[in-house]
Amino acid sequence: MLWSNTTDLVIIALFIRSECKEIMSGRQQHTITTLSEFLLHAGTNFQFFDLGRGVHIMESQAFLDLENGLTPCPRPRQQHAWFAIVFWSGKPVKQHYIWFVKFPVDERGLLVVAARNHFLQIIIDALGQSVEGRQAEKLPDNPYSFIPTQSQMAQFSAITKAHLSLPLSSGVSAVAQYVAAPAITDWRQLSIQAVADFSLSMSTGEHDNTLQQNLTSFQPDFAKTLLESCENVPLTATFKAFLGLFIRERFEKAPTLTLAALRAMSSHEKDPAVRDTLSDLLARPQLDIDTLSVIAGRHYDQLSSTQLVTFFEHAARLDERDEFNGKLFTGFFSDLVQIPAIREHVLGVLRSPHRSERLARAFGRLFTQHSDKQS
Repeated sequence: MLWSNTTDLVIIALFIRSECKEIMSGRQQHTITTLSEFLLHAGTNFQFFDLGRGVHIMESQAFLDLENGLTPCPRPRQQHAWFAIVFWSGKPVKQHYIWFVKFPVDERGLLVVAARNHFLQIIIDALGQSVEGRQAEKLPDNPYSFIPTQSQMAQFSAITKAHLSLPLSSGVSAVAQYVAAPAITDWRQLSIQAVADFSLSMSTGEHDNTLQQNLTSFQPDFAKTLLESCENVPLTATFKAFLGLFIRERFEKAPTLTLAALRAMSSHEKDPAVRDTLSDLLARPQLDIDTLSVIAGRHYDQLSSTQLVTFFEHAARLDERDEFNGKLFTGFFSDLVQIPAIREHVLGVLRSPHRSERLARAFGRLFTQHSDKQS
């Protein structure tokens, strides 16, 4: 398998710069109410990323609005909002540091402020302790920090380095050589990070023809890693059309690879190629949980109202077939209804005149489970 060198950035889950110490000193008493304010008063430069569904660069004001409860989190997942905060100081910059944090959201997708305040208090408490005891600058364990998956870490690192104009992995050229000549290059020497860094060049279209010719010749682990790395890259219309055809032709024969290709087709904007591919998949007699999860996680905003009904029909059918007792269906519904962009459409499925008896039963179980929890 590909060896893991997932990031060239220093990953310190919760690191406090020495410049922050002035905030808690007796010389300066200032009430810090948001993470944004904390970072600002610490004298750092910082960049926010939304890691809920892919890797998305966030404006500082957008994150501040989330903290102040003015706007809902755009891409919650599993009833949480997931963020990475990169910060640095000094000139020249010697190092970049990262926090990976997740906070619960309410049914409307708004950040639960009490959780954010608790996390902020942990920071302030640890900062005070580090001043007094000159202890390590790393915060104690807490319920808000997390470690991304290996694949997401590599994708995040690639996007962060590109955004901050930092050098990419030295292994990118070796990945390009393998893509061009898979028969004569040893794929086992390629790192996951180098593949993620290489995937950024896919937006230019310069590798489209080579990839279309060689994709089926790649070692499966490499092909899967490359396609998954493309999910945060704006691919060309030509390559997306190729992936759509690839998925339709090989969906039954190569499920792992076609699922990675489906992730690669992720788009921030409405995309005809994605819509056509989703229409083909949803028209099939049945879909497995992995396919439904990729559709919900990466293509939720591509679904029309009619396709949403069909999606939930598939979820209800799979729930009954595999005897999940409503838990699978409830999980998908609870997850999607919290996304602001499609919340009203998801709620509209409840009133759809096109829903089947099976879907009606699924909603019945959903409301029964909700009532049981409330009682």
